[in-house]
Parts: sequence; C-alpha cells; structure tokens
Amino acid sequence: MNLSSVLYVTDTRYGQNAWNDPSARHRCYHYADALVADSWISQVVHIDRLSELLVRQFRHVIFHRPKFTGRFAKAIELCRRCDVVLHADYDDLIFDTALASSSPLYINGNRPLDKVEAYFSDNRQAMQCFESIVVSTGALAKHVLSSRPQMSVTILPNSLPRLFQAPQKRAVSNKRFTIGYFPGSNSHSHDVEMIRGALAGLFTAMPDSKLVVMGRMEPESLPFSSQQVTFKSFVDYSQYLEQLAQVDLSIAPLQANVFNDAKSAVKLIESVSVGTPILATENGDMRDHQNPMSLLVKDEADWPAMLLHCANDQSGFDNSSSERLKQSYSVQARLPVLQKMLSAAA
Repeated sequence: MNLSSVLYVTDTRYGQNAWNDPSARHRCYHYADALVADSWISQVVHIDRLSELLVRQFRHVIFHRPKFTGRFAKAIELCRRCDVVLHADYDDLIFDTALASSSPLYINGNRPLDKVEAYFSDNRQAMQCFESIVVSTGALAKHVLSSRPQMSVTILPNSLPRLFQAPQKRAVSNKRFTIGYFPGSNSHSHDVEMIRGALAGLFTAMPDSKLVVMGRMEPESLPFSSQQVTFKSFVDYSQYLEQLAQVDLSIAPLQANVFNDAKSAVKLIESVSVGTPILATENGDMRDHQNPMSLLVKDEADWPAMLLHCANDQSGFDNSSSERLKQSYSVQARLPVLQKMLSAAA
C-alpha cells in the first residue's frame, strides 16, 4: 500500500455525477486532482461504489459530509477491516442538533424541523466515527472542537481547481451596469430578502442598472420588473464562471447567523479570479480572503450605501491583482496543508 494515497468518499444526492455538486467539487475533486498531479494516488468515489478491493489500494479515506445511514455503517466497517486511516470533511455547520431550528434548511422551508433535526443528528453520529476532521473554515473548526475537544482538526479552505482558466470577458456596446447574484442552492431566500431595499434604492438611483440571478432562486424572492432582474437557470461550473466573468459586480449577501458565520469565501474566491469585483457580507473566511477586488459589508444597514458606492465608482477595486489572487487561492497553494496532515496521520 502506498502511504501517499487518498480515497475520497462522497454521499451526495448527485450520485455518480458528484462533480455537479459544488461541495463535492471543491472538497473532493479539486484536491484529488492536485494530489495526483503531485505524484500521490487519489480518487473520488460515491459511497455506493465502495468495495474492499478499492479501499485496500489506499492508506487514507476521507468521507465527504458523512451522515450515519446503513450504508455508511457498512462503509466504515469495511474501512476498519482494511486498516485505513479515516478522516471526515465538512464545509457546512450541519452537525449541531441544538441549532436545527435556526438553520437555513428549516427557516427557508426546505425541510420540516423534525427532518432537519434528524439530518443533523445523523451527521453528528457519523462524526463520532472519526478522530480526524478536515473543515473549510476556522469557524467550523471551533464548532467541532467545542463538542469534541480532543479531535484532530485541520482547516483546509476551499480553492480554485488546478487547471483553472478564467473566461474571457466579452466587450458589450451600450452596456448597462450589471450586478450578478449566483446562489448555489435554494437556501438563500432570507439572505437576498435582506438586500431588497438596497436593490430597490439602486434601481431608483440608477435606472439603467440590472441584476442577473443565476442558480436556484425563486423569482418571488426578488419582486422587481423583468427589466431590472433577469433570472437564469442553474448551470454547470464552466458556464457559471462564464456568466460570473460578464457582470460588473457580484454580490454575496449573508444574514448574520451562526450558519453563515461558518460559510466559506468560495464566492469571493471565484469572483475575483475571473476578474469580477465582489461586494459581500463579512464573516471570518471572507476576512481571511479580503483583497483589493473585494469589499465587505459589516452591517446589514450598510448594504444600500455600499451597493450604490460600488455601482457609481469602481475605481476602488484593483482589477490588476486578479492574476496574483488566482495563484494564492489555487488548490496547489493549499495542498501542503493537506499533505502535512495526511503524512502525520499515516
């Protein structure tokens, strides 16, 4: 068995098309690809495809967002039989049952409270099977350690893929100032509701401005005219980056709560890397990734003024720093953190 070998196991609802899950893409595929490029052995597999023959080829197995189910229990038993080193990876606060009633899953109406509580409970039970946890943000690390102080926790931020290529920006004549909002899931209705007033003020002050929303967002969440807001369907990663590159400013509003405090700055990372400045709600990971192409909003009440400021004057953003930022946010730059953790655990 090669000690420099890592198998990622995901249980995403996308099944064998796990690449289409943004979380699996950032937490599994990007890092597996970077490991292989650095002469490690690595692979991503859906939990349904796990077998003893496969597991015995690896020293480390990292379970992506594990939840306790019958097949998870069988998978853990198989891994222990094969004497591999087990790790779990989390990029969301989804394991504290005491917080279920204030989770986006519940308050946005995605799941009833009992289902959210059961989901968090299953995640928490699965976490008990691991002594090594990888998380995407410092806030998540604190939540893990608050419940299991002896746990080995590694902070591994979300990153750009190894072969990341920023799309070319298209020149458009008579271009209106365009803002882009790209929710990756349908759990952000309360976040965007927070800035409705700010958007209304912008449309009044700058009638030629417009908002493009791409992703899973109900039109009822933004009751503006079709001249002001355009809704586009969820698309794959490359098409999303192309759309992100075409807007003048991207926004990432987040309500102030414990769940959003634990969110990663992946929207900021992707936006500045395609050359698009971003206005985002501040949290810990956003602060850690603050750069000359980003502006962070500390208080909800500041959104109207900050949005108008960005629309009226973009000279405060240093777009020339995009190339440097791509390097610092790349998976290659983060990879040593993962390799050090794995080597120490081998």
